[in-house]
Amino acid sequence: MTFRVGVVALVATLFASTGVRAGSISISISPVVELRDGVLAAKVDIKNSGDEAAHSVAPVLSFRGKELRGAAREELGPNQSMTAELSLPASDLTPGRWPYRVAVDYTDANQYPFQALHVAWVTLGNPPPAKLSVAEVKAEPLARSGSLRVRLKNLAAAARQTSVRVVVPEGVEVTQPEQSLALPAWEEAAVSAPLINRTALAGSRYPVFIAAEYDDDGVHQAVIGQGMLEITNVRSFFQSERQLLWIAAAVLVLAWLGFLSWQFGSGRLRRATPPRG
Repeated sequence: MTFRVGVVALVATLFASTGVRAGSISISISPVVELRDGVLAAKVDIKNSGDEAAHSVAPVLSFRGKELRGAAREELGPNQSMTAELSLPASDLTPGRWPYRVAVDYTDANQYPFQALHVAWVTLGNPPPAKLSVAEVKAEPLARSGSLRVRLKNLAAAARQTSVRVVVPEGVEVTQPEQSLALPAWEEAAVSAPLINRTALAGSRYPVFIAAEYDDDGVHQAVIGQGMLEITNVRSFFQSERQLLWIAAAVLVLAWLGFLSWQFGSGRLRRATPPRG
């Protein structure tokens, strides 16, 4: 029996300076994935819709701790596409929804490495809908370090123990990629995952994904959430705390004016008059 899922997603955009004008590489991934006879087979269409060529473009399929890298294409020009077929062993699966990852490694004209990313799930059998939803995936603009907030909601009357995995592109590190989250019946709960910028360049925008999984009566369930991560320049203390500094300055001015008003009101400050002759 064959089960498949096909998803199209715009997964990464890089803005880079190219001489006197700004150029971009924008990689989209369109996978069609099948579970067939103990094998996860993926047909992946990759397109560059930017206006600069991507180089050394290679797809990577990951599933349950296994990974396979496809052959690299030397150059993928603007509005050009390529197709790759990849497969990994997928035996001993219980019915349900199982997450997989497709990444595309590439470089710009300066051979600086980047990675586009796509995460989704493939279905085995006929499982009921997952009783879990991703309420929020939010990341602050990242310069050196930051965090990703994930909020989940339990849609069932029973408490649930959920595994939450954060997936980010290479160049950004998640120091706690997988965490366990207890969800009371009908309630929401949140986790925070620390992020560190290792090699991502300012001006890049990447999607970040979370895969929340749990088991229920022999059925494996998974839900996928997606957010956007913006890479920014490192700012100085005065730049990052500009608003706070303006507020502090305003408070000091108001305090000084209040002090002067009190001094005049109490008669402590009076203009000196010359003595009478």
